[in-house]
Formats: sequence, C-alpha cells, structure tokens
Amino acid sequence: MICLIALVVFAVLGIFSAKYRTVAKEAFDCVFRRITLRKCTTGLDKRLKSKITGKLMLKHPGFARNVYKHFEMISWVFTIVLIVSFSYSVYSVANLFIYGNCNGPIPDAFCLFDPFISEGTEGECTIEAAVGEITGVLEVHPDDPVIGPEDAKVTIIEAGCFVCPYTKQAVPVVKQIISHYGDKIRFVYKDFPVSSAHPGAQEAAEASHCAHEQGKYWEYHYMLFENQGKTGFEELVGFAENLDLDTEQFSECLASHKYKSKVDSDFREAFEIGVYGTPTFFINGQVVVGPKTFNEFRQIIDNELARGG
Repeated sequence: MICLIALVVFAVLGIFSAKYRTVAKEAFDCVFRRITLRKCTTGLDKRLKSKITGKLMLKHPGFARNVYKHFEMISWVFTIVLIVSFSYSVYSVANLFIYGNCNGPIPDAFCLFDPFISEGTEGECTIEAAVGEITGVLEVHPDDPVIGPEDAKVTIIEAGCFVCPYTKQAVPVVKQIISHYGDKIRFVYKDFPVSSAHPGAQEAAEASHCAHEQGKYWEYHYMLFENQGKTGFEELVGFAENLDLDTEQFSECLASHKYKSKVDSDFREAFEIGVYGTPTFFINGQVVVGPKTFNEFRQIIDNELARGG
C-alpha cells in the first residue's frame, strides 16, 4: 500500500508545486484499483519500490536488500500507522469542538490542535494582608450589574478591578463565555478595587455605577478596560460623554461619591470570605482565581449545565 502513502505525500506537495500533481493522480488511481481488488496498472508502486531501495543501496546495501524483500509488509505497516494517525486526528478535532480538549473530558491534557488549552498567564492583582484562602461564596444582590436571566442554571460571579491588568486579560474570555452560552448563564460583576496597588481603581468602580443608573453599565464597563489606567475625573466624565450619557448627572454622581458605599460593600463582602486578588470567579460556587482560557471555563460550565446547575 505504498501508493496510499504516496497519495498523501504527493497530494500535499501538489498544493505547492504542479509537478507533483501528476504523481498524486497516479497514486490515486493506484489506490482506487487496489481498494477494488485490482492490480495497479501505472507501475507507480514498483517505481517507488525501486527508487527507495535504490537510494538505500548506496549507503546501506544489506538494509536495502531486506527492505526490498519485505517492501509490501513494510508498506502495510506504514499504511496502518497513517490510518491510525488520521483517525486519532479526527477524534481529537471532534473532542476539541465537543469538550474543548483533544482528549475528551480531560481538560488539562496537552492538545496539539489547541496549543492554548493550557492555562493563560498566571497571576492576579492581590491586596495586602490577605490570607489567600477563600472560605465562602459571593451572593448576588438586586443592585449588582447582571447579564442573563435570574433562573439560569449557571451563575458566574466575577470579583474584578478595573485597573488590574489580569482582570483586563480575562475580559475577552468573559465576552466569549457570554456570547457562547447566552441565556444559559447569568454573569455578575462585583467590584474589588485593588487600590493599594492601582490608584484610581475605586474611582473607576464608582464611575461604572454612575453609568449603571443611566442604563449603560456594560458599555462603560468595557470602555474602562479598553482605556485602562485612565481614571482621572475628566477622563471618566469623557467616557460618559462618549456613550451619550447625561454628563451633568454623571459628574454630580461621581463627584458626590454616590456609589462609594456600594463599591465598599462589594469589596468588604469579598474580603470577608477570603478573596485576595482579581480576577476571582465563582461558577455556581466553584472558585477560579486568575485569568483562564475559554476551554478551562467551558469545562466547568458544561459540567454544571449537565448537572442541571
């Protein structure tokens, strides 16, 4: 079955060079005839046998004679390896779409077709005096910004900081999760401003709630991450203006620290159960710390959906 191997090799080479396409067609004809239990009439298999063993003869005569003698058996071995490799590739790609990993329900195994299956850049923005052990879960309150229905089987709560680079790193994955699962999940954002490391985090969090009262929390939320670090009063008001908010109402809200108590309450609630850095996610109570890949979140979410939440 050397013609089958030749078909694969020359078909690939034929993509880049026309001179190999004729050989690929000849190999296809040979393979088709062998499948239908007929002899290869092009003589390609014999030519390949002679050419391969001829080149081996120049360097290793003894080895070349053995290859020539057992050429058909060797061809079958390589053909079987080729078929097994192709079958496993199809299996891996199918698992990648179904489970988010080449190896089925094993989320942390290496996947050739998805080199980003491993965890994203590790890290989180931490606060001082944190114990580093989370002993509880966050609750959803009526004034929390939410995407998704209240009766969703999976609730994801993120404790994040608008000035933390790791929280920003998680934003594209969060968007992908929301887009992929739609009404199957409810996503909630909680403020955990790491002000000791990131000046302006408190102000940005308060500003997001000033936008919330005008019905554009999530637009403002993403704008803060897109312009991370810009937390001056005029800059925050400028973002509101870009979103066509009532800037006079927004400015008064921000200057009066109207939502300071809300931000402080979020922070205190998270701190009391051991949250020590951002981003920290709670997926139906399961804790995930730091930015992760979509596939890592997907494995947990799919398991929760399968369990019925």
